[in-house]
Amino acid sequence: MKEINLKRKEKGLLPKKAKCLIIGVPNVGKSTLINKIVGRKVANVGNKPGVTKNLNTLRINDKIDLVDSPGILWPKLDNDELALNLASMGIIKEEILPIDKVAVHILKKLDDSYKDILAKELGIKEFDIDDIVNMYEIISKYKNIPFKDGEADYDRVSTLILNLIKNETIKNITFD
Repeated sequence: MKEINLKRKEKGLLPKKAKCLIIGVPNVGKSTLINKIVGRKVANVGNKPGVTKNLNTLRINDKIDLVDSPGILWPKLDNDELALNLASMGIIKEEILPIDKVAVHILKKLDDSYKDILAKELGIKEFDIDDIVNMYEIISKYKNIPFKDGEADYDRVSTLILNLIKNETIKNITFD
């Protein structure tokens, strides 16, 4: 802004502040970053996508304004793998894809790259994609989730799997 403000000064105009836009996909910490930069809570945060609904300009000092933005995604997710990865990490809302489909995707990805986490957090030592019912039963027993009508409570187990990532019990992982 130095050059711009020198030209403005030559024309007898007041200096302009820099406006810095913080952008990214939903639920990656844009508002949290702003709060850290400012040193206090000036932007609302939440552990789910969609907390920031509008552009919010926040005065940092007499030289800079930060602009907090809602998360931005491309309009159509044509790639199922990409959509499931984003849903797994809480970047797109849980309501967009079936929770059980996302949970099974997480199990597959953990089996592919993080077998130790799969065993430690969910009690699965040998993952079998062809017997997902058994995988859910193993998780239910390991996590003491009561069975419903003689079967694993699939909704509760799926929610548990998603929450392991959402609540950062499992962290420092990537599915790409």
